Amino acid sequence: MMEHIDPEADAYEPGFEMKPKASLNAEQETTRTFKRALYSMLFGMFILALFHSTSLVNYVRGLPIGPVEDTVIAVSEAWHEQMEKNGMTELFTLMDDSVTALHDATWEDFDAFVAGLKQTEPPEDLRGGVAE
Repeated sequence: MMEHIDPEADAYEPGFEMKPKASLNAEQETTRTFKRALYSMLFGMFILALFHSTSLVNYVRGLPIGPVEDTVIAVSEAWHEQMEKNGMTELFTLMDDSVTALHDATWEDFDAFVAGLKQTEPPEDLRGGVAE
């Protein structure tokens, strides 16, 4: 087997290790990517907790058993109870029903909706325009 001879090997100090340029910032890039993913997941959990606490409770109940998980479950259930008390779960129900109705709508429903828009009179303050 022939050894690879580097013509510039004498210029390097002993113990020098050659690395490709692509891997020089790999550790920093990995940390940056991890932070972005973590922030995205935390933001998603925040939105989930804010608007759909029922799913949050169902999700955390599936976590493994342990002291931290028990605390997370207790906090999420308390949060859900507070959201129900303040009426915030109704907001998600309304949004979910609207999206479901839109998803289940047929083209006939859409045509009826557009026809209803065309038949309505514009408000008084929008009639005429600049010419009047």
